[in-house]
Amino acid sequence: MPLATLVCLLLAMPLLSSLLRGPWWVPAVVLMVAVTAVSALYRLTSWNLLPVPLLQLLAAAVLITPMFAAGDALAGVVPTADSIAHLARTLQQGLNTIDTNAPPVAASAGVPLIIGVVFVVFMITADFLAVTARCPGMVGGLLLALLAVPLVVEGETLAWGAMAAAAAGFLGLLAADMWVRGREWGMFVPYEGPEARVLGGLRRFAVTAVAVTAAILLALSLPAAVPSLRSDVFNDLADGTYIRTGGEDITTPHPFVSLRRDLGSLSDRTVLTYRSTSDDPDYLRMFALDEFDGVNWTMTPVNASDDNEASGELPLPAGWSEPAPEETVTTQISMDSDSPRVDFLPMPYWASSVEVPGQWYIDPASHMVFTTSSPTTGLNFTVESVEHQPSGDELAAAGNPRSLGGGHLDLPDDLDPAVEQLTEQVTANADTPYERSVAIQEYFTDGSFTYDLSPPSAPEGVDPLAHFLLTDQVGYCEQFAGAMAVMARQADVPSRVAVGYTAGENIEGDRWSVTVGDAHAWPELYFEDVGWVRFEPTPASSDAGQGSATVPEYSSGGRAPGTDPVELPEPGAEEPAPPEPSTPADEPSESPRESESPEDEASAPMADGGDDGTSDTDLSWLPAAGAVAGGLLLLSLPALARVLVRWTRTSGLPGAAPVAGAHTAWRELRDTWLDLGGVWDLAESPRATAERLAGHDARTRAALWRLALAEESARYAPAPADGTGLREDLLTARAGLMSAASRGARLRAVLLPRSLPPWAAPRPAPAPA
Repeated sequence: MPLATLVCLLLAMPLLSSLLRGPWWVPAVVLMVAVTAVSALYRLTSWNLLPVPLLQLLAAAVLITPMFAAGDALAGVVPTADSIAHLARTLQQGLNTIDTNAPPVAASAGVPLIIGVVFVVFMITADFLAVTARCPGMVGGLLLALLAVPLVVEGETLAWGAMAAAAAGFLGLLAADMWVRGREWGMFVPYEGPEARVLGGLRRFAVTAVAVTAAILLALSLPAAVPSLRSDVFNDLADGTYIRTGGEDITTPHPFVSLRRDLGSLSDRTVLTYRSTSDDPDYLRMFALDEFDGVNWTMTPVNASDDNEASGELPLPAGWSEPAPEETVTTQISMDSDSPRVDFLPMPYWASSVEVPGQWYIDPASHMVFTTSSPTTGLNFTVESVEHQPSGDELAAAGNPRSLGGGHLDLPDDLDPAVEQLTEQVTANADTPYERSVAIQEYFTDGSFTYDLSPPSAPEGVDPLAHFLLTDQVGYCEQFAGAMAVMARQADVPSRVAVGYTAGENIEGDRWSVTVGDAHAWPELYFEDVGWVRFEPTPASSDAGQGSATVPEYSSGGRAPGTDPVELPEPGAEEPAPPEPSTPADEPSESPRESESPEDEASAPMADGGDDGTSDTDLSWLPAAGAVAGGLLLLSLPALARVLVRWTRTSGLPGAAPVAGAHTAWRELRDTWLDLGGVWDLAESPRATAERLAGHDARTRAALWRLALAEESARYAPAPADGTGLREDLLTARAGLMSAASRGARLRAVLLPRSLPPWAAPRPAPAPA
């Protein structure tokens, strides 16, 4: 059963293949094989089974240190305080990678560690349920948990191959359990004729077919009959857009999660289509993130009170004191029926009115329109918006912000000083907020930065934001928008990050189409008497940027008049050193301002073998280690199978019925002799066989004689003798046969047992014609 449990979980691993790439499975396989070997070997002792999980945990802990923190361990194996700290950092790195990147995530150092730990826990739990508790059906709960991960994260259908492999592993586990239970009852003796066996097989097949058909029909018809079963709440939670209600306060965590997933999917699936009376429609904004904690950009909780209902005329946005102009743009938006439900409407900024079915609310400060109920799929709504494009002169004439409330200039105290030094250099010759804003945007759009959905991550110990701005200069819209918003606040320009979609592609006339690839993030900067206006630091070109992004005219006219270029650090130059050295524990572990890719972080080590404290060792050993582990597992399969057969027989002898116990012990004795290379003659009586096998050892001879008498009694006696002591006699006889055999015969008996193949079993000679 331990081997069947291992095979079951190994066949379930492909369920995660769509979420991860690279050799992420190798450490998990090695650790699962180790804990399975511990379970199988310990159970041969017939001691108390309670210590099995503890021994499995100990074996996993012993292996994790040389696999992931060899450089900090004593002799590369013995854990130390430094190795434990290294494992903690690696684990945190993996959590950050999974949290901040869209699937498929690369197998950086932390990710295989997390996967390995998860599968070790699953393996220990499954071993306890299937082997110790003898409830293998409960292992299906663990498989359902694995099955739910890709469904929740991706929201897509699973590959049939992965599903079939997981199902086959689970059915194999159940079959192994039934086989073991059957062997505990002894040798199966059929009482039915061939016709009855055929009819019984047909009956079982019919019952299985009816059950499968009923399950499929229920799966297809029940969601159609009960619409609530089609709720996308799990997908919405994974997207980070699920609305949580606490009283009247509404929050939506991490809109960047769905942005990373959409951009990383490289999909051209249509999200929405719309008609617009404008020849040049603006972006469709969903979220405005105005709080930055040094790790994430998030939104201030909004209020769903009756005073904030989005009905009739919407309130004026921040920075406007006059009524909306009479000339507005009408946008009729139709969400695609296959797209997830939206709780925040994608709309042009700023909207003067919106007509949408259901109960919707507006946040006056950010002009986000949201709902607390579950909207329908394929939502259609109409937005009236003000197409206000300020000129560069208007923005240049705007003074310092005075009327804006809130903390739109707040920044954490522990930001890398190198970023502030860069901001001062970029805006050194700019006097007004507009000039500083244009100078910051031009720093990103002057050609030094590269747009890439898979940017390399910053080395450990280096601030990711400073690395992105000064050294690497490779990223995508999340990095560009978050970095410019931080630099704008450092230049005393209020800023926030907007998340939504670009205008998309014109289909025909006034019809536009927005796809998943048009998901975008951009900074919004505030100017007195003008309000919030959009800037575009992300490279906007079809070949080296986000093709559907557009740079506003008011920010694309070059450097503000009267300013001179400033000398900036060359790409790849060493970043300015901060006043005090920082430790990895003091630095943010994840951030939309980091240069981590939407798909992965750069590969980091499984074990740190250097002395510089970094974790950038090579992972090239993983495929070779996987091949070695797979080869060893393949070579050990016959031995493990034979051990499994022997254990199921010997463990069932105590308490077995006399006939069943005698047949089981005699069959195990036969297989032991076959493994050692002996010949088993069915024409011999049990006493003659025992006499032939017995050697000079008196204990072995006595044990063989008692087993032979028990077998004869089970075969021929009207009232078979009591089967007590069969297990002890079998173990004694087996030990005697093994000790009398040569070393080569014993080795072959362990590694290549001859009794396993069905064709090796002795058969009676054919009857004469």
